Amino acid sequence: MWTELLSEKELTALFQGKVFASRFPPASDRAAWQAGNNVFRRKRFALYLMNAETIQKQPVSEIYPPLTARDFFAFIRTGNRSVFESYYFARRTHLALFSLAEAVDYRKRFLPEVIEGLWQLLSEPVWYLPAHGHYHDGDPMPRFDQPRTDLFCAETGATLACVVQLLGKEIAEESPELLNWIREYCIERVIAPLEDETLLPQWWLDGHNNWSPWCASNVALTAFTFLRDQPERLARITRNMLEVCEKFYDRYAPDGGCDEGPGYFMVAGVRLMIFLDLLNFYTDNAYAQIYREEKFRNIGDYIAKVHLVGPWFASMADSPAKFERIDVGWLNRFADLSGSAMLKSFALEAAYGFAPRTSKEIPDGTAGTGRFPHITMQNELAMIFFFPEQLSRGGHVDEKRTALPDLQFFRFRQNPEDEWSGTILCVKGGHNDESHNHNDVGQFELFCDGVPIIIDCGSTEYTKFTFSERRYENRFLNSSGHNVPVFNGILQSPGAEFRASNVRFSDDVSLDIAGAYPKECGVESCVRSASLSDDGTAVIRNSVRGTGRISVAIPLYCAVKPVRTEQGVRIGKMLLVTTGISIAKIEDIPLTDKRMESSWGKMLWCIHLQTEIDGCGEWNMTFSIVQ
Repeated sequence: MWTELLSEKELTALFQGKVFASRFPPASDRAAWQAGNNVFRRKRFALYLMNAETIQKQPVSEIYPPLTARDFFAFIRTGNRSVFESYYFARRTHLALFSLAEAVDYRKRFLPEVIEGLWQLLSEPVWYLPAHGHYHDGDPMPRFDQPRTDLFCAETGATLACVVQLLGKEIAEESPELLNWIREYCIERVIAPLEDETLLPQWWLDGHNNWSPWCASNVALTAFTFLRDQPERLARITRNMLEVCEKFYDRYAPDGGCDEGPGYFMVAGVRLMIFLDLLNFYTDNAYAQIYREEKFRNIGDYIAKVHLVGPWFASMADSPAKFERIDVGWLNRFADLSGSAMLKSFALEAAYGFAPRTSKEIPDGTAGTGRFPHITMQNELAMIFFFPEQLSRGGHVDEKRTALPDLQFFRFRQNPEDEWSGTILCVKGGHNDESHNHNDVGQFELFCDGVPIIIDCGSTEYTKFTFSERRYENRFLNSSGHNVPVFNGILQSPGAEFRASNVRFSDDVSLDIAGAYPKECGVESCVRSASLSDDGTAVIRNSVRGTGRISVAIPLYCAVKPVRTEQGVRIGKMLLVTTGISIAKIEDIPLTDKRMESSWGKMLWCIHLQTEIDGCGEWNMTFSIVQ
């Protein structure tokens, strides 16, 4: 038990009289900020300065766009989240950017914008998102008597903690009292709601999903920055956050698989690592033994095992398929702590943007846009100070067959030495109560020569309804948005009891997905098997047994336009030939959702397959490489 390593009393004694160092070098440590000749650091620093200089020319209302009641209230009134959130995150991104630029430049050129950003954040009525507040029925204003420490309230506290640790001396020269305001607001908004037992419960304290380590790590950084003169209170909140993270860790399966998908890995497994690393830093290595556990290492290795090619990852659950950037610093730090050679070499590939091995160019992390997406201070500091020092490529060779048996995720590569050539096939089983679930037991994805062929579309932009009882009304969040069968018009059902069974993995993978459907669909067994041969041919076989006449429909979603030919359907460099099931139509799907566009562009296509069986039946889908 992690909480048994140090008692609350022992933590209090440890924190009494302790000299608390900054987690990352403060800006005044010019040796640390000017050290080394890392090519990524040079590019990153230049980008901070370029963007800060550009944004600095804008009026304050554009640098820190106002958060209006209209945009906040839209969540309750219309279900829209994106407008308010875009301004909310822009304010924090710009504060982080100006703080980092000032740390690089260190001539007080950007300090006025830092102070303005601090003022702006302190002026916000609440720090949590509209989607996470408590409301009276029909009232779009969140309840004053129910403050929340949600994901982004906690992240705001951590951002302000980083700014103070980085530039506290310089801010104090402008206004010592401003530091007091920051401290008191962070304690009041981030920490105090967790101590008040009269409030409605903060559900993430149960360790259920990514909220738990994500919030806990940010609460901990806030506490270690602003509760240094209150050792008993600091010890109590530290132990409470440790209990939360231990519950989260205990719920993880031994294989380290993240059921929320790779898009949530950086705020789930990695956030657990960040919490433990922070805790260990401020307790003189009292928790270092956790790093040696096999499950801890497996949690980090997960991200390498669900990587497909280039920026593409298996897009399970609400995860996007395409990552424009990944926090290499944290991956490298995780590898150093866990001792994983796999993750260490994977972090190096991530440093090169997963470009083909012939590339020797280190990207700046912005996908060539010259602009930053939503960034956080803590992640950027990790990118600077934990970025791999060894930048010589060639050590990462992937596996021909990869299995996460507890998560029931399986990946096959035709050419593990070069992910950009040949076929990649992945299949998932699992159950339909996974976090961010899509009711997609049996889903498969297929890539050829680095190009997505058959895909998991991923999630749409979040709205009021995404995490409500209306979630599965969204086509792309239910099984009709995935390449699993629809039997007699009946989709898979949500719930832990709806799951795969008889899962077997060797040279191929097979699983019975009938258990993912309600009984009234008439199917007793549906064995889906998938294999990948040495010549790059992928075969998906389906064998069904049921009662009476059963209609079957399967949608195959494609990122490349399918073209009918005499031989079958051409999809990029692959040819699809079916037996036992026919092609009903090919549907064009224009995309207007920004989240989906970020992965797929403006268009997807769906090949609709259909057949009928009487009691039992079989069909195959064969994908072969063609020139």
